[in-house]
Amino acid sequence: MGGLRRRRTAEGIETALLVAPQHLNPNGTTHGGVLMTMLDITLGMNVEACLKSEASGRHPITVQLNCNMMLAAPEGALVIGQARVDGSSKTMTWVSGRLVADGRVLMTGTAVFRNPPSASPA
Repeated sequence: MGGLRRRRTAEGIETALLVAPQHLNPNGTTHGGVLMTMLDITLGMNVEACLKSEASGRHPITVQLNCNMMLAAPEGALVIGQARVDGSSKTMTWVSGRLVADGRVLMTGTAVFRNPPSASPA
């Protein structure tokens, strides 16, 4: 997704997106699909970090993604994605997260990811 940045924090991987015109819907706010994609990427990056699968080139696969849209973000807003891994088994990992802008929660969500082959819980 164009413009998405990431950084490692003590809590995991955090993502950031500065909302630009290409991210907007006809109402002039961030398209819900953009926010859902950002949350899915944020959650998946945190699963990769937990499983230490980043270097293998194999990535977890989203099996289920649940999103709760609360607020929209206007052009120019800086949206931050945060996540935490809630649990992991040999084949699946559960994760939750949120997107925030200006201290307001835009979206929350949970997901289940299928672990990549040969990745095991940390």
